[in-house]
Amino acid sequence: MNKFLLASLAAAALLTSLPASAQTPLFSENSELQAIIESPLSTLVRQSARNTDPHPATFSLNGDQTFSIQLSARGVSRRTRGICSFPPLRLDFEGDAVRGTSMRGQNRLKLVTRCRPGLDYEQMVVLEYLAYRMFNEITPLSFRVRPLVITYRDAEGRRREEEQFNFVIEGASDMARRNERRVELEVLPGVVRYAELDARAASEYALFQYMIGNLDWDMATAAEGEESCCHNSKLIATSQEARVNVIPVPYDFDASGLVNAPYAAPPERFGLRDVRQRYYRGLCRFNDHVPAAIETMQARRSAINALIANEPRLSASRRTSTQRYIDDFYEIIADPARVQRQLIANCRG
Repeated sequence: MNKFLLASLAAAALLTSLPASAQTPLFSENSELQAIIESPLSTLVRQSARNTDPHPATFSLNGDQTFSIQLSARGVSRRTRGICSFPPLRLDFEGDAVRGTSMRGQNRLKLVTRCRPGLDYEQMVVLEYLAYRMFNEITPLSFRVRPLVITYRDAEGRRREEEQFNFVIEGASDMARRNERRVELEVLPGVVRYAELDARAASEYALFQYMIGNLDWDMATAAEGEESCCHNSKLIATSQEARVNVIPVPYDFDASGLVNAPYAAPPERFGLRDVRQRYYRGLCRFNDHVPAAIETMQARRSAINALIANEPRLSASRRTSTQRYIDDFYEIIADPARVQRQLIANCRG
């Protein structure tokens, strides 16, 4: 076993070896939680495309804890472009209220919701949840997620009660502290240069995005209209001033081929047929680290396959197509000629 693989396995073990104080209770497990959200839901949903004003709500967890929260719509594409009939949400908790509870340490949580009614859209939430779990298997430098089955009740009485499979995403600051980096970098696009990224982390990031067929990201710049860095990525470091070994961490995978949402389409500049077609966007400056990233992915293949096989919320057909999609990726990285042609020679920058 070479030194690169040893280092990768050591990093993967870091999450379980961290002291309990480094992990918030909510994200220390992967078991499914039951919750109820009651809010003026009809008003929130109706206004979500135009604003993200918070609304008072209650959040009840597992039938024995209830919190007063502020609930608001969030996101851009799914919220404002007529894509979803139900927006992604943000839950704001009061610090004093969560002390001594299973929500201890939580403040603002991103909630990934079902975009539209129906089983197909619920399967997409499950697949995006799985994408986060897959990256957790590759590196602890990743966002943890927690699954919830949420019953939504409209305090205005205008919407029928509905149940959804959703998940919440670990906060960037918590993720940074868990990985012994102190902060999420809050910088403008382009302030951190590609050369200042951690080579190993950037290589694993790019190879993972290639695995799930995602092109909707950037490690150091923003998309049009975004004011802060970076597009569907967070940067973490030892301080706000740090400009060496900065870690890029991806999030938001709904536009990936793995999820294969009906509204997702590859950017025109790549000339691809659909989002299931893979295209490598790793940086040429990190090509020397691609072999080590491949070894890490190969070492975690059984764990990734187990996630797919053991995800009870996946339908049989989705499980089969998901496994085939991941197997196709592993066939590519097992072939040196294809690695050279499809990854190394196709790098950018």
